Amino acid sequence: MPTHGLVLTAAGSSTRFGGTTSKVLLDLGGIPVLVRAARAFREALGTTPTVVTARAEDLEALEALTRRERALHGAVVVEGGPSRQASVAIGLSALPAGIDVVLVHDAARPFVTPALVRAVAEAAWRDGAAAPALPLSDSVHRCADGVFLEAVPRESLRSVQTPQAARADLLRRAHAEAATTGRVATDEVGLLLAAGTRVTAVPGDPGNVKITTPDDLERARARLSWTAGGGAA
Repeated sequence: MPTHGLVLTAAGSSTRFGGTTSKVLLDLGGIPVLVRAARAFREALGTTPTVVTARAEDLEALEALTRRERALHGAVVVEGGPSRQASVAIGLSALPAGIDVVLVHDAARPFVTPALVRAVAEAAWRDGAAAPALPLSDSVHRCADGVFLEAVPRESLRSVQTPQAARADLLRRAHAEAATTGRVATDEVGLLLAAGTRVTAVPGDPGNVKITTPDDLERARARLSWTAGGGAA
């Protein structure tokens, strides 16, 4: 069985969310957003070396969570960098030696399921790297200066979620090459592809939404209330 490591990214500025409290620390059905995400990984993979990347102002609050929340027990909290890519690189360097597969997950995706975590982890161990993806349902058009220019065929396009995972050596190499060349990508898939690593697309989960704005959080809370009341998730 491979050994897994987890990097939970929580160092974003939350500019679009607003407020002074990080969105990953906010209450969602009595549980902080980040903790909901962490519990899925604990259920799927058991006790896993975990690194949480954080804003400087959130370090104390997140360290307190690691002391009282079972799913984060033993997690290391580190200050992130100026970008997601930089934060993940810091998180990677904080993982212990001997990790076979590294999973990187947005802490603001609280509804990730253990089943999706397992599917991505297994595909990454089997194929080298993997990420969940969803087909696009809306029409896609290229625009400039507020004018439609052309339609873009959507059949081969996918919306990519997290967790994104890869064998540790491949992910470390991708980040090292990016640091050397100045390459910038928005996620691990982009870095891995640029480094020549094939990435398997695992069927994503439409419910695995990311909380970006206050409206997203309210929808997440309404979803929990609906589920608790006997409705479908």
